[in-house]
Amino acid sequence: MVLLLGACPEYGILVYEYMAKGSLEDRLFKIGNAPALSWQIRFRIAAEIATGLLFLHQTKPEPLVHRDLKPGNILLDNNYISKISDVGLARLVPTTSENVTQ
Repeated sequence: MVLLLGACPEYGILVYEYMAKGSLEDRLFKIGNAPALSWQIRFRIAAEIATGLLFLHQTKPEPLVHRDLKPGNILLDNNYISKISDVGLARLVPTTSENVTQ
């Protein structure tokens, strides 16, 4: 998850850590002269995303479902470490739910 650094409720502003390499979407589709990602980096990013989702889905006491996961919501830091962002549509899942589909 992208780290929330601060907030200003008076102006509705959230401040997050800076993700220097932009979104995964930018890198996959080479938007703005972005260099292509090697397959090694792509596989690592996929594993990081899966680990992040596992964390969200197993959060206690209430798991979270992101609901809008896409390459544009995966941000990359200067070392191409991926983090999930834009959890605005996330939904808490009651612990009594065994199966969740949408």
